[in-house]
Amino acid sequence: MAAGSARAKQLQAERWAKRQHEARTNRDRAVVLVDMARAFVGDDDPLWADLVRVLHRHLESVSR
Repeated sequence: MAAGSARAKQLQAERWAKRQHEARTNRDRAVVLVDMARAFVGDDDPLWADLVRVLHRHLESVSR
């Protein structure tokens, strides 16, 4: 089971690395990173609050 788990993690890491490598624009890279966070980061992780603050600050400045 441990070997299977290690192999599954390796395949998953390779898949995410491929997606990150194929992302050509900052927008594409952001989408991949958010998708990756959704797959690996818990709902209550502080990362989400940080992301909300950054996006809110930038979107607020462009919507004025």
